[in-house]
Amino acid sequence: MKKKTYYLVLLGALGAITAQAFETDDAYDRKVRANQAFYKADETHDYKLTEADGENWAKYKALDKNGDGVVSHEEFLAGVELPYAPWSGKVTRNVVCKRVDGVPVLLDIYEPLVKKYKKAPVFYYTHGGGWTGGTDEIGNGELPLFEALSKEGFVCVSVMYRLVKMHDPENSLIIRDQVIDCRDGLRFLKKNEAELGIDMDRVVVFGSSAGGHLAQMLTFSDTDDFVGDPQLASYKANVAAGVSWFGPFDFRSAEYFVFNDGVKGRFAPDHWTRRATKYEGEDSLYNHLDPATKKALEEISPISWLDKNDPPLLHYHGDKDPVVSYRQAIHMKEVAAKKSAKVEVRTVKNGIHGWWNKDTVPSRKEIEKATVEYILQQVAPTAP
Repeated sequence: MKKKTYYLVLLGALGAITAQAFETDDAYDRKVRANQAFYKADETHDYKLTEADGENWAKYKALDKNGDGVVSHEEFLAGVELPYAPWSGKVTRNVVCKRVDGVPVLLDIYEPLVKKYKKAPVFYYTHGGGWTGGTDEIGNGELPLFEALSKEGFVCVSVMYRLVKMHDPENSLIIRDQVIDCRDGLRFLKKNEAELGIDMDRVVVFGSSAGGHLAQMLTFSDTDDFVGDPQLASYKANVAAGVSWFGPFDFRSAEYFVFNDGVKGRFAPDHWTRRATKYEGEDSLYNHLDPATKKALEEISPISWLDKNDPPLLHYHGDKDPVVSYRQAIHMKEVAAKKSAKVEVRTVKNGIHGWWNKDTVPSRKEIEKATVEYILQQVAPTAP
């Protein structure tokens, strides 16, 4: 599928129509999503799908077009179906925000399911995936928020930033580049504010896990920080509020990546910090790094940007999280209190990473409902 130009039309509450030509790139989106689906299906990690991959072979064996008992990477990418999450309203997918060395940063823009405002507030989603995976396609975890806020008149936007690839000499990206991409996505929306019928003074950023970290960075850093595309740099896109679900707050010390008693962590304390620096040495813990690498960790730590004048942020975190330690949430709460910052930290008892277990308090549905209520309180849309 070739890239194309799509005319996005939004109807305001008074029926006024605004239109703007936007370049889209469906082919790149498909490539990224297909690659991630392939790596997930390849349980034996031999870069092919065979009977050894069990249920995934049964699911994808029809893609074996030459009948050799193997679904190659090429066969998979050419034939796999990648359905989008169900959405009853209008959505423009894969809008090109910018290109960096030919690689696009994409936005999916969802029109309100209920059009209440001439200038709609914006819900801006930064996906998770450990900074190395994920796309702008929303899943079951995000869909309830998109639906609830869209019914409240929000334009919902999901950004697909460029991904960090560890151990790839041709990929020099680090987490800082992803903060830039997400910030440039906001700048793109500001540039096209009138055409899209949105109110960029009423933007709430949200993300979970790695996306929660990026949401924190967008909330605490300033609009002129993390400049990327020079053609977007002059557009000032402020954030009204932020929501982070189980995102890390401080990369500077291994202390905050150590897990509580009774929690078996999946990763070593320096696992995530390597995404910020591409450091390949034996020990990438902060205290053992050179000054330049320490600075890189400091720059992408939300704690480095937090002060009392920042927009408000809500953070949810499970106390049994085995991926991003609950210590990060405790640390955030303590630092915010010392700085008199408008940060509210809420604990999910028995919560693992993502809270899909059924014994959490509050439940996932209760968290989703409370998150929507918080967003509405902070943005407080005015009358049409």
